[in-house]
Amino acid sequence: MNTEIRNWPHFAMEMLSILMLVCCFIPLLKINQLSGAEVPIHVDATGAVDRTGPASDLIYMPLMALFLFVMLTLAEKFPKMMNAPKKLSESGKEYMNANAWKLAREIKLCLMALMLYITYWMFAIAAGKATEMPIWGFTLFIAAMIAVTVRFYYKLYNYN
Repeated sequence: MNTEIRNWPHFAMEMLSILMLVCCFIPLLKINQLSGAEVPIHVDATGAVDRTGPASDLIYMPLMALFLFVMLTLAEKFPKMMNAPKKLSESGKEYMNANAWKLAREIKLCLMALMLYITYWMFAIAAGKATEMPIWGFTLFIAAMIAVTVRFYYKLYNYN
C-alpha cells in the first residue's frame, strides 16, 4: 500500500467525503413530513424544477451518492485499473499507479460535494424553502472535477 495515503491532507479529504455522504442521508429523517406531497426529482439546466414525483423518490439521490462513494473507494484500492490514453514507459506506469488513487480521492471529494449540494436543494425545494436550485454550485463542482482530471493527465503527460 502506498504510504502517501496516510498523509493528513488526503486523510482529511477522505473524512470530509464520508461526512458529506452522511449529510446526504440526514434530510431523509424528515421525509415523513413530505409524505403524500409531490416533490421535485429533477431540475433543468437553469435550476428550475421540471419533474416531480412522490416523496419516496428523494431517497434515490443519497443512494446514488453511496453507490458512487463505494465505486470510487474501490477505484482507489485498484489504481492499476486506470487507463492512460498514450503508451507509458515503466516509470510512467509506476508514476500513474502512484497518483491514480489521489485522482480517485479528489474526484470522490468533488462528487460527494456535488451530491450533497443537489440533495440539499432538492429537499429545500420540497420543503418550500426554495423554488429552484442555484446552478452556480452544480457548475462549480463539475468544473472542479474537470480541473482535477486535467491536472492528473497534465502531470502524467509531462512526466513520461
